[in-house]
Amino acid sequence: MKKFFNKVWQYPCFAYLFLFGFFFFSFMSLDLGIRYFSNQYTGFYGWTHASPFFFSLSWIFLFFFFVMLLPKKRRVIAYGILIGLFQVLVLAQMLHQSILGRFFSVYDLFLTGEGAGYFLSSFRWITPYMVSLLFLSIVSCIFGCFLFSTEPVYKRKNSYYTRLGICLLSGFVLFRGLAFERLGEPSDPNSWDRWNNVYNVYLDFNNPSKNMEVAGLYEMTFRSVVVYIEQEYLEDRSTLREEVESYFTTRNETLDLSTNEYTGIFKDKNLILIMMESIDSWLVNEEIMPTLSYLQETGWNFTERYSPAFGGGQTFNSEFAANTGLFAIENGQAAYNFDRNAYPYSLPSLFHNNGYQTQALHVNHGNFYNRNSIHLAIGYDRHISLLDDFPNSNLNFFYDSNLLKDESVADLIIPAAEPFMNFIITYTAHMPYDSTNDKCVIDLYGLAVPGDSTLSCIRNLARDTDEFLKELLERLEQEDHLDDTILVLFSDHYAYAYPDPSYIATVKNESNGNLLQHVPFVIWGNDIESQTFDMLMTTTDILPTVANLFGLDGYNPRNYIATDVFGSNHDNYVYFADGSWYDGNLYYTGQVVNDDLLPYVSSVSKEVQDKILTNNNILLSDYYVES
Repeated sequence: MKKFFNKVWQYPCFAYLFLFGFFFFSFMSLDLGIRYFSNQYTGFYGWTHASPFFFSLSWIFLFFFFVMLLPKKRRVIAYGILIGLFQVLVLAQMLHQSILGRFFSVYDLFLTGEGAGYFLSSFRWITPYMVSLLFLSIVSCIFGCFLFSTEPVYKRKNSYYTRLGICLLSGFVLFRGLAFERLGEPSDPNSWDRWNNVYNVYLDFNNPSKNMEVAGLYEMTFRSVVVYIEQEYLEDRSTLREEVESYFTTRNETLDLSTNEYTGIFKDKNLILIMMESIDSWLVNEEIMPTLSYLQETGWNFTERYSPAFGGGQTFNSEFAANTGLFAIENGQAAYNFDRNAYPYSLPSLFHNNGYQTQALHVNHGNFYNRNSIHLAIGYDRHISLLDDFPNSNLNFFYDSNLLKDESVADLIIPAAEPFMNFIITYTAHMPYDSTNDKCVIDLYGLAVPGDSTLSCIRNLARDTDEFLKELLERLEQEDHLDDTILVLFSDHYAYAYPDPSYIATVKNESNGNLLQHVPFVIWGNDIESQTFDMLMTTTDILPTVANLFGLDGYNPRNYIATDVFGSNHDNYVYFADGSWYDGNLYYTGQVVNDDLLPYVSSVSKEVQDKILTNNNILLSDYYVES
């Protein structure tokens, strides 16, 4: 092979074109491959469009320019490192998309520590397509490296490098200009369809999956860094409070502040708020989770609750949404980093101000998701980490069924002092669902499915969470708290980490990543009449709904974007991080609609955009600090 390449270099012009061809293919194959992959999930901007291709081509010209500036011996090293980094990035992005339904941005990199424990299980999601894509890029890179290494030593004048630099930089500027030209024209800042305009997606750059399709791999990567620096260090946030004030002033003009038939019906009762890790709707039946099924049947079952995934770290973002009424910022710093913000209207703050003892409890270390700090910031009197606070316990608290077997922990979950508001985050049903999870090695509850170890695993894990619920009811009765305690149970997200997405799509009769977030929400009390409610609701609606049910002093609908599901202000639609929304009949993602529907679609789309923007501005400006 070396002889062949030596012959190629006998024709320098042809050789350099040949070299650029390998260089180009090694990078462009990654870009085209990941955009084709993305299109199977997002489908926002077809992978064959010109603008991302031109963006990537411009970056390839720039990469080649910098590599060629180096001495010959360093070119292979620089090329190998550069392409290697992007190959790893592409694999990581595709795995992230496969598991979590979205690509990651710079902000998500700060969550890598939280996910490190599940690193090995993620390799189960590697597909032949991913391997083939990386193989093509690697093979092309190998040929390119051979050409670089066999390049003769030419005595060149400085003018050669000047001409080469001008040529390559001109290519960078030319193709970058063409990329912007192909993006089209941006929409008016107040337009209802701004979120779906290709140029505006690029300008706003707040949805990583759409960003990948619009900008391509390399532009997205480097622009994400630029946007991060702008937002964290250069952005003027002095006007954000004014924008929030404007939104609330306009919205509150028509807000109905009257009470409803459910206001205060749980007045002065205790509350145990339970977020159930990965308990998907298809797991809730009498075989797998008989206790939760019982709670649904005898309590209030909300059949149309969705848990939109805003930003990375879906578990924490769901607990943050339920407790504060705010979603995380989709392409911004993690919600748990807003621990210096004020949250006077959060759920725990309201209960605390009404004389309740408030505690949050989870098995994991308190520094995980910064819960030690953020839970205090949002109003809890105390965050209890079982690993930190009970390091010498003989019980494995990663099994939810063990939580009440330790008397000290049981006394925290059901304290003697009343009234109390406790927030419990379960764990057992967390990924992975294979033999790397020691809880899946044995058929703990006899729920194994012959020939399907993965399904057997998740069924047994869900039952373990259900055993905790069973023991909780028994303990409440023993402590004479069954009649004066309300249980509010909600799932953090659907079982997105289940390694067979086709099974999830079949059992839920849905394949769209947003609509798959259709998960349980139950309110239960021993003396309430069982009811089924089918109004559409989202995780942030939990706060105003619960606050109204308990008749909490200090609760004012004017302070929230979210609404009480029993009130007249409630919007019967749910919206998602990408700006799409669902009203029970129409799932709108930006598609063309007929003239009869257009006024309705444009109105709801504008409302959704205003809500997302206001939500972000509240967090970024620490809006409630002066309340």
